[in-house]
Amino acid sequence: MPTVVGIAGLTGKFAQCVAQELQAYPDVMIRGYCRSPEKIPESALEKYGIGVIKGDFDDESSIQKFVRGTDIIICCYFGSPEVMTRGQMLLIDACEEAGVPRYIPSDFAVDFTKIPDDALFPKESTKIIMGYLKTKKVEGVHILVGGLLETFWNDFFQIWDPNTQSMAVWGSGEDAWDFTTYKTAAAYTAAVTMDPSAIGIFRFLGDHKSASEIKESFETVYHSELRLNQLGSINDLSNTVQAEFSKSPDDVFKWAPKCFAYWCISGKAYLGEDLDNHKYPHVHPVNLEAFLRSHKLKDLHEADQKLGF
Repeated sequence: MPTVVGIAGLTGKFAQCVAQELQAYPDVMIRGYCRSPEKIPESALEKYGIGVIKGDFDDESSIQKFVRGTDIIICCYFGSPEVMTRGQMLLIDACEEAGVPRYIPSDFAVDFTKIPDDALFPKESTKIIMGYLKTKKVEGVHILVGGLLETFWNDFFQIWDPNTQSMAVWGSGEDAWDFTTYKTAAAYTAAVTMDPSAIGIFRFLGDHKSASEIKESFETVYHSELRLNQLGSINDLSNTVQAEFSKSPDDVFKWAPKCFAYWCISGKAYLGEDLDNHKYPHVHPVNLEAFLRSHKLKDLHEADQKLGF
């Protein structure tokens, strides 16, 4: 019998990367869920053998139809707090009703289990959903990967400026980031998906590099200078985040990039040394230098846009 994998939020780049990585496994059937299937090329759906069910995040009847008969659901939602919390709760409720044994929530971030409950964190849904799963019969499978490397170079983090070829730096320059590429994270997600014994928390890492090490790799690969623009200490970053939050608490995208950067480099939410990479040795994580070598300098800022179908 094939393993039936449901992927919620199929129009997202990460969801599509997961669908692609699942092709490495035999006897897999993929069922997608999204509100705008027309955004997905028909040729891709045919190539990867994906059936799609249309519905919004709060369309309970469509969600129930989507999860029914699956062996595992992977949530790749990215959106408002309501989408990330209520949307996932509806998926989990439907999984419990349909007897779906495992659910992979939309975590894919720093180790939020180490972040205090009263601390400001833009993906608060991760904690809420982890707690919600503990009240259900559905087993949670939480995948933590640090910062997604492609996102680091786009406008979201406000770190890389392609016009001045400079990188904004908070801290000493020796404070490291946990990095994993989309494809590496997707490959580990596919591996965990296809391992029916995999439940609980998994920590996967592609690389761990400071600003000074990023500069060294960048200049080695591109033979061009990367300028580091020192903005202040990590404590200054924390204060900046708090100030931006105070001004626009409901506008997550005003304060979320710097807040997420804070948790990436402060050391308080590192994945640590007890990683799970070794459990799936057939997955070969891409490190920073290999990632840079696979991208032209002029394309770095849109690396995440070239992923997926």
